[in-house]
Amino acid sequence: MKTLIIAGLSALAASSILVATAASAQTTGDAARTGTYGSVGIIGDNTHRTNADLSGINARIGQRFTPNWGVEGEAAFGTNKDSGTGGDYRLTNKWGAYGVGYVPVGDFDLLARAGVADTQLKRPAGATKDETGTSIDYGVGAQYHMAPHYAVRADITKSDYLNHKGSANTTTLNLVRQF
Repeated sequence: MKTLIIAGLSALAASSILVATAASAQTTGDAARTGTYGSVGIIGDNTHRTNADLSGINARIGQRFTPNWGVEGEAAFGTNKDSGTGGDYRLTNKWGAYGVGYVPVGDFDLLARAGVADTQLKRPAGATKDETGTSIDYGVGAQYHMAPHYAVRADITKSDYLNHKGSANTTTLNLVRQF
């Protein structure tokens, strides 16, 4: 419950900052660093309690309000199964919503993101429901703007599952398209 309260207060603070920043933002003229974007890519998910290394594909859609602040939604689906504690595991799906902070450095953006996700794993019969359900997610990454409307992004996100259900690290590599 304490984690849920902290997550709620963090989300409220982040949304207040985003609204204030968007309201006071000045136009930078850098079209590649504001606006709507979408991305597709691959993920690697390492679960700590079930000790499974899972992979999949993901898609994100986001809105970058200023060169420094935005929000994004993410969906991921598993492509493999791996033997972990007690049998075979497979990522069924993962859905998440995140606030994202950016620091532009030349053709690169350093980024940090935090949010909430819901993960479902297909697991062996009778296995505990570790690394599944709602999680508080946070991570860091970078993206390289290789053309006016295209970037390559890599990041790592830590998922801390509610009710002491463990944690996982997810790495991603995505192609980003600015609309």
